[in-house]
Amino acid sequence: MRTVDREHHAGLLRLAYLVLDDGDAPLMRARRAAAGAARARRGGYPAMRARLVAILLTDPPAGRHRLHRLLFEPGPVPAGPVRAALRELPPHERLAYLLRRGGLTAPEVAAELRPHIDTGFGDVDRITAAVDRRTGLDGAAQRAEIEAFEPDLVRLRPPPAVPAAWRAAVAAVLAAALLGAAALVLARADGRPGGPAAIDPRAWRATAAPTIDQWPAQGGLRHDTGLLRRAAGAWRADPREPPLGRVVVLYAGTVDGASLVVLRDSPGDRDATSVAQYFERRLSRGVESVRRLGTGSGQLIMVGMTWRYLVPPWLRDVRAAVPSEDAPDWRPLAVRDGLSDPLPWHWFTPDCQNYVAFQMTFRPAGGPPRTVTQLASHSARSAAPRVLFRDPPGRAAEGAAEADGFRWAALRAVACEGAATLNEAGDLLLGRLWTGGLPDGGGGATLLTVDVSTPWRAAGTAVLISGTGRVLSERGGTNSATASSDAALAAALWWRSPRRWHLVAAAGPGVVRLKAAGELGTRERDGRDGPRPLVVPGPRAGGRPPETARLPVVQVVAYERDGDRTVIDPA
Repeated sequence: MRTVDREHHAGLLRLAYLVLDDGDAPLMRARRAAAGAARARRGGYPAMRARLVAILLTDPPAGRHRLHRLLFEPGPVPAGPVRAALRELPPHERLAYLLRRGGLTAPEVAAELRPHIDTGFGDVDRITAAVDRRTGLDGAAQRAEIEAFEPDLVRLRPPPAVPAAWRAAVAAVLAAALLGAAALVLARADGRPGGPAAIDPRAWRATAAPTIDQWPAQGGLRHDTGLLRRAAGAWRADPREPPLGRVVVLYAGTVDGASLVVLRDSPGDRDATSVAQYFERRLSRGVESVRRLGTGSGQLIMVGMTWRYLVPPWLRDVRAAVPSEDAPDWRPLAVRDGLSDPLPWHWFTPDCQNYVAFQMTFRPAGGPPRTVTQLASHSARSAAPRVLFRDPPGRAAEGAAEADGFRWAALRAVACEGAATLNEAGDLLLGRLWTGGLPDGGGGATLLTVDVSTPWRAAGTAVLISGTGRVLSERGGTNSATASSDAALAAALWWRSPRRWHLVAAAGPGVVRLKAAGELGTRERDGRDGPRPLVVPGPRAGGRPPETARLPVVQVVAYERDGDRTVIDPA
């Protein structure tokens, strides 16, 4: 018989209850979810937590009959500020917030949720900031309320009596609302054998964060049922990469004299969505490419080798620039019925991994417009990662020109200088820890952190870049290390000047002291001295190439304000 220790069971039950906190019989449902999560056989609490995340997002337990609820389910108890704020969020956002406050970093939360729902680093930070605003509490006070809440200690009492007429009226209103919501998100099938489904064109307007699941059909041939049936049938018959689940049409139109149909499948929460492109030309027809998306977010999709892109209807004002340039030259890109004009073919060069930078504007209903940045290549099979930017929390506001300059330099570094491998990457989170002058006349530099979310892991690296995005630290010959949480945002790496090696480390304002210890002795930097790095002189460079250099063993310790410590090992 498998047992779970009390602390782990309490953590699972608390997490499940707070996600289900405004539904039918939350304690009973939370107990069933926690019991299912405890069946994870290996991996300890992280494996149980991952199983619980899957249960809550894909198959949450249902409530039982009314008599059970009347007799055994506790009545409502007063909610604190955090519980009240969580009740205003959808379940997946509650889960992202609770995992973040539970000690995971934003990249780790995104990686935990990504197999079930598309969530990026920026989404996690946005959700956490929203709860911060609603509660007016700092992170420590929010964690204290969460950890003090014990669902099992809620006293049972009968629920208040409710008149039968009132219950019937409420049930009717809820039924009407559910039917209305279902009408927005359910797809309309073609009706004939083999025909793909089409998403309601109003569905994306009903959500603040539309994804590929709300992408409606576009293009002048989207009503050609014969063409759509042939395209869906060809993909289903493809022995190499057939679709999983229902096939949905994204685009059907004429491109450069050929009929094109772009389809996606519906694999569920445990697999990534695939996109297929079907062409009918004068002498040939068939599926020419299938790509599994790194994320389920609404993103640009390259169309064959036409140098054109499909654009979801919620992204406007599309503009593109060549990342190899020292400064961005954003050029507007016309989009007609979801398909862009072609880009010049010479924009795509191997020096920048054949990627081009894009910016679009997203205007959510009831919210301010925001800029969406993305990198996309000329290959329909390559990933098209979204890019988010982060400064350390508490950094003073700066001019728009300086911020834009850093962002372009960071884009150039990841695309053209090898700071990240893009063809299989998910979201990119690019952060700036420090900008200043390097020793030994090394000139100005910025310490850039790069968090790359992939379907398998969330990995962090750091590089030194110039103001134009040229990578100054050695690539491949030395290692870097980072800590990506808001409380301990820090990085360390080795940099070689013309005379010697230097260990360069920097941290965000949540770190009050940096200490380097190892074969070079002990060096410290007090965070109260301002945002300057810890620089430790190392061995002389000599004439040996970087990849054969033997660097000293040094560890960097980041001391946080609450007394916690994080060890960074750039070796």
